[in-house]
Amino acid sequence: MKKLTLFTILAFFAMASFAQKYDDIKAALMIGKTDEAKKILDKKGNDKFFSKPEGWLLKSSIFSSMSLDSAMEADAEKNREEAWTAFEKYKEMEPSLKLLEDQTLKNGPFNLYASYFNAGVADINNKNYGPAYDKFKKVVDLSDILIKHKILPYSTIDTNANYYAGILAETNQKSDEATKYYTRLADLKVPGQGFVSVYQGLVRYYALKNDQANFEKFKAIGRELYPNDDYFTYTLLDFALGASGNFNEKVANLEKLIAANPNDYKNVLALGEVFYDTLNSRKEGAVKPLNFAELEEKMLSALKKANELKPEELQPILLLGDHYISKSEAIGEEMRPLEIEIDKLASKPKPTAADKQKAAELKPKLADIKKKYDTEYDIAKDYFEKATDMFSKKGNLDNNQKRQYRIIVGNLAQYYSYKREGAKGADLNKIVALETKYNDLYNKLK
Repeated sequence: MKKLTLFTILAFFAMASFAQKYDDIKAALMIGKTDEAKKILDKKGNDKFFSKPEGWLLKSSIFSSMSLDSAMEADAEKNREEAWTAFEKYKEMEPSLKLLEDQTLKNGPFNLYASYFNAGVADINNKNYGPAYDKFKKVVDLSDILIKHKILPYSTIDTNANYYAGILAETNQKSDEATKYYTRLADLKVPGQGFVSVYQGLVRYYALKNDQANFEKFKAIGRELYPNDDYFTYTLLDFALGASGNFNEKVANLEKLIAANPNDYKNVLALGEVFYDTLNSRKEGAVKPLNFAELEEKMLSALKKANELKPEELQPILLLGDHYISKSEAIGEEMRPLEIEIDKLASKPKPTAADKQKAAELKPKLADIKKKYDTEYDIAKDYFEKATDMFSKKGNLDNNQKRQYRIIVGNLAQYYSYKREGAKGADLNKIVALETKYNDLYNKLK
C-alpha cells in the first residue's frame, strides 16, 4: 500500500474541512435556517472560502433570503445589494452557472429575483420611479438566467418584468432603453389590452426617429393585435405635427421627414402650413416674430415647392395669396393714417406755411409706403386670380370651397376698386371691366 506523506494528509484534511463549510451552510439553507447559515458564513467566510464560485453563490443565497425576511425589513435594501454583488462575483467565476443545477443553490437567484420584483413594485406604488427602474433592470437580467436554467416556468421571457422595465425606462425619459424591453415583447406579439402601450411606445419612438421601416413594422403589429385602436392608423406626418406643441420641434420633425423624402407633397405642405400659422397668427395679441424674414423665406420655399409637386392642389395657392394679403394689410395700417393726415392738411380752407411744409414732408413717406403696399397687394392678386381660375374649372364645390371661392373673388373686386384710383384711359377701362367682372361673380356666388 502506498504511504501518504504528511503534506498530502494535511491537504486532504484541509480540503475536507473547506468543503464542510459549504455543506454546513447548504444544509442550513435547505431547512430554512438562514440565520444559522449566516453565522457559519461570518465565522468561516475568509479569502479561501471565496476562492471558489460556490462561496459567492452561497453568500448571495444567504443575503437574498435575508432580504425577503419581514423581520429584517429595515435592512432589506442593504441585504439585497449584498446578494446582488455576490451573485455578480459568482457569475464572473463560473460563466456557465453550472451550480444552479443544485436544488438548494438555485433558490438564491430566485429569491433575489423575487426580492427585487417586490421592492420594485413597492417603489412604483410610492411613485419612486427612478429606484423602481434600477430594480426592474436587475429583475429582467435575473429572470433571463432563471428561465434559461429552467428555474422560472416561462418558455421565452418574463413578460411582466420586461413590461415594467420598459414603462419605467420611458417614465424616466430613457426612450432608447425602453425600446429594448418593448421590442422583446413586440417580437413575441404579446397580446392583451394591458400591453397596448408597448406597441404605442414603439410606434411613437420610431416615428420621432423618422425610421420608416421600424415605424411601419410595429404599427402593423399593433394594428394586428388592436384593430380598433386608431393609434395604429397614424402616419409619420401625424406624429411630426402632433408630437409637440412647440413650433421649433414641429419644424425639426417635419424637416427630418422631408430630408428622407423631399418630394412628399403632404410633408412639404405641412411645413409650409406650420410657418404660415406662425407668421399669420390670428391669436389675440400675437406678436410678429423677430426672425420674420427668415421664417417667411422658408415658408415661401415650402409652399412653392408644394405647388410644384401638385399644381392641381389649391391649398398652397390659397395660403400664398392669403399671406400676401396679410402683409399688404399690415402695411396699409401704416399707410392710412398718413393719407388721413395729408387729406386733413389739404382740406383746410387756408392752409398755413407750416401745414404745407408738413404735407410736403409726409407725401414722400406716403409714396414709399404705398409702393411697398402695392407690391404685396399685386402678388396677392396674382395668386388669387390663379385660384379663381382653378375654382372655376372644378366640378361640384363643397360649402367650404364655395366660401373660399367667394372670399377670393371679393378680394379681387376690392383690389381692382383700389387700382381704379388714379388710373386713366385704356388702363382705367380695363380695370373697371375687371372690377365689374369680379363684383358680378361675387354676387352670383352668394
